[in-house]
Amino acid sequence: MSADILTFRSIPLSQVEAARRRAMLLHPSNFKSAATTAGSEASGKAQDLRNRFECLYEDLMERGLSEQEARTEVARIAAREVWDGYASELRNHRTLGRQMDANILAVALTSIQCVTKALPRHPGDLEYAGRAVSTARRRPQYNGGLLHRLHPHRNPAFEDGVATFEALEDFLRPQQRAA
Repeated sequence: MSADILTFRSIPLSQVEAARRRAMLLHPSNFKSAATTAGSEASGKAQDLRNRFECLYEDLMERGLSEQEARTEVARIAAREVWDGYASELRNHRTLGRQMDANILAVALTSIQCVTKALPRHPGDLEYAGRAVSTARRRPQYNGGLLHRLHPHRNPAFEDGVATFEALEDFLRPQQRAA
């Protein structure tokens, strides 16, 4: 009886991974860690969000809104976009049959419900908007940490939402100190 020999062939590396390995072979100082790249990527995204908020703010000011109303309207629009993004991801996961990911996004939606309902009720109240955005930022972080223990696969929607709320807090903060 002949023995079957199983050979394992490694999966071809992506170009990025192959380049990283070649750089490491040449000299370890050539290697750029993914954490460094992710940090610069996150700061770039935060700056993009701040610029976007400022442009939207200027547009709303040109349309005749007061300064405070324009800032709270920017917060409302951004919170609504985060909500819509979570809801879209939730629908996608449910149609694909990924129930665990869908459950995580359902928790995310309930976590930020406080801001989507509160901001339209208090137009122009920067202090209230700041508290609502701060609460909406903390809840997904806390709930995401709890869910991470149950389901270690990180959902990028949590990180995107938290990053948006952090940038929104920075956008609202200078006005809170001046008031």
